[in-house]
Amino acid sequence: MNKLPKNIKKTLIKEAQHWDSLVAKETPEQLTQLMDQAEPFIAQRAAKQPVSLRVDPIDLSMAKRLARRKGIPFSQLMAMWLHERIEREKAGV
Repeated sequence: MNKLPKNIKKTLIKEAQHWDSLVAKETPEQLTQLMDQAEPFIAQRAAKQPVSLRVDPIDLSMAKRLARRKGIPFSQLMAMWLHERIEREKAGV
């Protein structure tokens, strides 16, 4: 939650504590019934934007090989690497 403004973060913490105190008063059977009735939360994300990038064929081949070892598509691996690097640069590391 470190990306949220402090006032929103404090509000969310208070709300979480309030709900925790209410849940603590419920029996396991009541909690099970409430969870069965609850709707799942689905976070909406913006659609990903395709990008065209010229990459050295050897680097691309190696990225594909590493992605295969990890069991994920190479484009997903490259997106993860890009995200990690952006976060590192933002942190000043």
